[in-house]
Amino acid sequence: MDFENLSEEQILQRLLEADSLPQKTVRLERLGIPVTLRGLTGKQVYSIRERCTFQNERRGQGGGRLDDEQFNTALIAAATVTPNWGESRLLAKYSASGPEEVIKRILLAGEMSALGNMVLDLSGFFTSLVEVKN
Repeated sequence: MDFENLSEEQILQRLLEADSLPQKTVRLERLGIPVTLRGLTGKQVYSIRERCTFQNERRGQGGGRLDDEQFNTALIAAATVTPNWGESRLLAKYSASGPEEVIKRILLAGEMSALGNMVLDLSGFFTSLVEVKN
């Protein structure tokens, strides 16, 4: 169906059915394990970004600084379908307080960056839009 010819009712129906998020499984070669990630909604990503942004309070400087490592780790933890980074045996082995700590202790920096970028891709951040011609 040509998207330019959708009726208002068809558009509304597609929006009502828009609750499934894309998923993708990749293999972490070094560990030899599959990791399944899903896309996150805008609300989820912006909430994580806000939690990982720290305000500069020195000498009246405004603005904030995003902690990239914490942001990537939080994205991966929120978007991972499998494995369960918060599994009790992993928490115990790595003396971790939660899934984000396990991710930091197991994954290499490049692996975290690649998985974080994949989450953003699945969440539509690298999507290009097509202009509708009238």
